[in-house]
Amino acid sequence: MALLVAWSLLGSAAWAQATVVQAPIGGQPLRLPGRVVCGPVAEGWTVGEDSRSVRPPRTGSGRVGQPVALQVAPAASGCTGTQETLTLVATGAFPEVEPASVVLAADEGRLELRGRGLAGAQVFWPGPTRDARLEHEVCLDAGPSESPQPCVLPVRRGVRADVSLSLLPAGARFGEGVLTFDASGRQLAPSELQLRPSRVVLSSVLPAVPALDLSTGEGRLVLPHPEAIATVDCEPAYCEPSEDGVFVRAVPGLRTSLGLRVRLVPRVFVSRGEALESSASGVLQLLHCPVELVSGPPLRGAADVQVVVRMDPRCAKDARSFHWRANGEPAEVAQVVQEEAAAFVLLRVGRLGADRLTLTATRSEVDPTAIATTSVDTLAAPQPRASLELPGFGKIDFIPTNREAVLSVASPGERARLVPLPVEGAYSVRTEQGRFRVRGDENNSGFVPLRYGYRVEGVPQALRSVDLAIVNERTQRALREASVPAPLGASALSEEPLIEFLCADREGRPLRLQPGTPARIPFDSRDSCRIIIHRERLRPEDGLQEIILEVDVTSASGAPREAARVNERMVLQPGGEPRTLWLKNVLEQFDRIVVRVSHIVDESRYLLAAPSSRASLPSVQWAATLEGSRLRLYATATIPSGLYRLVQPTGQLTLNFGLLSRLTLLDEHGKEGLLGLEMGLMGVGLVQTGGLLNDYPPTLAAVAGLGIRVPLGSGPGGQAALSVHIWGAHEFREAYFTKPTDGSPGREVGRWALIFGPSISLGNIGMNL
Repeated sequence: MALLVAWSLLGSAAWAQATVVQAPIGGQPLRLPGRVVCGPVAEGWTVGEDSRSVRPPRTGSGRVGQPVALQVAPAASGCTGTQETLTLVATGAFPEVEPASVVLAADEGRLELRGRGLAGAQVFWPGPTRDARLEHEVCLDAGPSESPQPCVLPVRRGVRADVSLSLLPAGARFGEGVLTFDASGRQLAPSELQLRPSRVVLSSVLPAVPALDLSTGEGRLVLPHPEAIATVDCEPAYCEPSEDGVFVRAVPGLRTSLGLRVRLVPRVFVSRGEALESSASGVLQLLHCPVELVSGPPLRGAADVQVVVRMDPRCAKDARSFHWRANGEPAEVAQVVQEEAAAFVLLRVGRLGADRLTLTATRSEVDPTAIATTSVDTLAAPQPRASLELPGFGKIDFIPTNREAVLSVASPGERARLVPLPVEGAYSVRTEQGRFRVRGDENNSGFVPLRYGYRVEGVPQALRSVDLAIVNERTQRALREASVPAPLGASALSEEPLIEFLCADREGRPLRLQPGTPARIPFDSRDSCRIIIHRERLRPEDGLQEIILEVDVTSASGAPREAARVNERMVLQPGGEPRTLWLKNVLEQFDRIVVRVSHIVDESRYLLAAPSSRASLPSVQWAATLEGSRLRLYATATIPSGLYRLVQPTGQLTLNFGLLSRLTLLDEHGKEGLLGLEMGLMGVGLVQTGGLLNDYPPTLAAVAGLGIRVPLGSGPGGQAALSVHIWGAHEFREAYFTKPTDGSPGREVGRWALIFGPSISLGNIGMNL
């Protein structure tokens, strides 16, 4: 009677907290004790005549899992204005599971079961923490439900061996406030929903590192599945199970190892290949010097790997005499750092290839007694991500050998950093204001990858500069000069120009001509002009300079002197003797010399800060003119057309030809003026075409006067020009008499005349006075 009363009280309490009621489709009516239905219900659910029971839908797989709201009250009189509701859920049929088929492989994360009606069946289990949500998986439809079908579900790896599994039909809910009924209308207790594995298979029940720290006289061995341990034995010491493993005490002082045997609880087994065993045993190394790896996960696949372990201070004094092994291979003690609360040992372990590193310390190579051990997973070596930048010129993809480049390295992790390391004979590294600066060896060339040291935080100050591993870039960078266009003339960095144009002054002393300023050179100094290229003034950090030298010499008339022309391409290397180039074929007064030196636009050689820099490469230009006289006397052939005789008899002299000498002023560039004094011999009136002077005899005349001359162009032999003349002429001819129209005797015409008219002149043969 007491049990019945207790069950009744528990059932009433469960109904008081219930918010969800679920039953399989086609099931019998289920009674709602202490509640009456206050309204109609939909989705196939029906209400009993007494309004105290409901029946699930008879058919309809589409209704599985569909929630239906139902309004209820403690009594019929309370239905008016009631706010209490229940959620009705129609589920699928309850699956039938073969109990012996349920197997949980906890460490492999797998649950196996077999039965009928498993399609859509759900398995629920608690999350990894108390506050975590429930985890669950659903069986897929594997075939017809008439025959037993398997179902394999993934579970969280490392789940507890005593995990609580609950099996519910398709569409069902699980949790607090959910009441579940079977097809007969009977309420099911939570224990009736549990899925009990017939076997729980574990991969291991002993720790990966079988070592026990006894530095305090007692030890606690943490096991991966302490819940699976039924009994433990470690004679002659005393052992007992604990919440997280095994508690060990009363170990004899002279022992260095201890045998351990554990027996597992029923239905739990540990796998040994294909066999399953209900017990496990091992040998524990008794450690009296606990160690801890404080340098983080060691790098796998890197060179010269080192690790830092923390030891108890009382063991540190013998740390150098200990025989250390890393994964069974000897490890060298590189340094021991003492601090107040601990000692830190730096170990060289070399290159690691395994996914896990196990460090073991023994007293000596002969004595295999284990003093300390620890194990940690390794980490794949990071791939360095770095960029080189030349200040003022942007990023580069090579290591300059003539100047420093700024190196930026991305961080490989939160507590780690990569520090560039120098490579002897290849490049050097220095730090300035927190930035890395790299420079290649000027005596070397080829390709080299950048090398980095791996350093971490959390180690003692004395070990923070220790490289715990060496990693290299995958790509190789070229070692070559970084050529930067150097200023050719004087600059703010140096008053001594790289290129000089020199000529002697009137006293014979060297005179440096200034670029961009027209200069005048004494005619007697024409053979002293030269161009000096000061390779010794080229800074090594500017690198090789590729320039083009152009020299053009033109006469006063503008005709080029091809023999004096220079067009030479040069590559200048820092250092060496100055190079002198003497100007040649500068012959006459007012010869004009133009010297241009400019960099050749070659982006494969030069570093340019921006695309606009192509048009602003350094260049320099000089212009100089030889001094000369301000008077010129020369001879020219002239062909006047249509000279006009201004004295009686007047008229047009049709065809004329002669030779003139001309005296004219010259400007500072050797250009003659418009007006000049002229004198010469002229054949005039060589052809008679009729008119007033149709019978005037052809004559040779000596002429003198003024002329205005406008050059038409230049040529190798002189100039052609248009001229206008006014001459006084003395004619060398026989006597000529006028013929009056009235028949009277004619008067003799004098041999002096005034002539005016245009002409075309050719040639310019003479000298400057």
